[in-house]
Amino acid sequence: MRKLILTALVLGLAACGGQNASTPVPQPDTVVFGRVAEIHQVADTPGAWDVDVRTGLPETLQTVMRKEGKPIPELEKDLTTRVRVTADTVCVSGLRPGTLASFRQGQEVAVVPQPGTCAMVGTKLFLATAAELYTFSAYQLRYLPRTLEQVPDEVSDRADPSRVNSSGVERTPLPLDGGRVLYFSAGLLPPVGPQGAPRGAVRKGMRQGEAPAPWALGGYRPYRTAWNGKAWGEPTPVELPGLAPAASARITWMDEAETDCLVSVEQAGAPNRLMRSRRGTARAPWGALEPVEQAAGESVGDGQFFGKADGSLVWTVYGASGSDLWLAPAGKAGQPLEPRINTLGPEWAPRVGPGTVLYFCRADRQLLFAGGVVREVRLPGPQRLPLLEAAPTADGEWLFFTVPLYTPGQPDTDVAVAPRDGKGWGAPVLLDDWRPE
Repeated sequence: MRKLILTALVLGLAACGGQNASTPVPQPDTVVFGRVAEIHQVADTPGAWDVDVRTGLPETLQTVMRKEGKPIPELEKDLTTRVRVTADTVCVSGLRPGTLASFRQGQEVAVVPQPGTCAMVGTKLFLATAAELYTFSAYQLRYLPRTLEQVPDEVSDRADPSRVNSSGVERTPLPLDGGRVLYFSAGLLPPVGPQGAPRGAVRKGMRQGEAPAPWALGGYRPYRTAWNGKAWGEPTPVELPGLAPAASARITWMDEAETDCLVSVEQAGAPNRLMRSRRGTARAPWGALEPVEQAAGESVGDGQFFGKADGSLVWTVYGASGSDLWLAPAGKAGQPLEPRINTLGPEWAPRVGPGTVLYFCRADRQLLFAGGVVREVRLPGPQRLPLLEAAPTADGEWLFFTVPLYTPGQPDTDVAVAPRDGKGWGAPVLLDDWRPE
């Protein structure tokens, strides 16, 4: 609440300063609240829209502050924020990102600006380019759940262990057999409020007596599901011997025979480790986890074999300042990938697709590297629909990835799939609703 009051005061003080009426004056980045006054397309900039917001604290928030006996700061009268919405903006009017078309005149909204885009023109016009545009109800649920009288049921009501996606975390999808077999990692999210229950499906292996297993709440372990021709089977745990009770694990590579895999192991207070497990047949128990010798680095994980006879390895090296991708070609020592891939931002989740196209994440963006060019992987729509941890099928016809559900605290992530559509990808479908051809 204190942060919101400071936000209002920043805008109010910015409006009071004397300055040239036509020259934008840079301002500190700040979340903007208000009510939509007008939405119009920018004539000389394709794909860009301006949303004029009559700036002020939302009525819902004012009501909470009155109940708590807190003073309500006043903004400069008639202060308008002109919010630029671009193809890079994430628009959230419910739990999932959508498009600007779902916003209406008169709605209360919250604007999270792109860094360095806030400016003041005169004393009545504040400018910002939106990184994220929320209806206030969506923002309130995401960041201010304690101001709600009741949290919507859809935040935690998906708890069916027979399905892949739940109100918990599902991440790191790894498709085999054209997408008819899927490995993924799953865990539980913390409850909303002190009296709530952990969020997500309590799957096999997630309990230790009546309590969650040490890894389950806030962590994750791998599961497998398969399409049986009519439905997806209930996900079953992948039993990997030797994991510490509180360690999280993700399978990040698997051979098509399901007899050889790479496992990224993470545990608080210890370096990440890239391990390998093998077994004789797809029905045999997995063998002991062994370190991957090629994966040089103090803290490593998220690796994948590729190339002829799976002789090359790409993986993530973690450090105090972030993470980079490393490559060990067959028979050679590992080294960092080139600067077009490794930057000052954190790179992670390398996956190699057909034609040696490298899919990887940089911070919260899904990218790919092909033909010497890095570009963003986008889903269809006029504004950005976030996705991460993309992994293509072996034939390149389907892309599996995770998508966010903007719930309180840590986002709920689900597995989705999209078909190849020309050089890009078609509309995403949540995994439980997808039917392999």
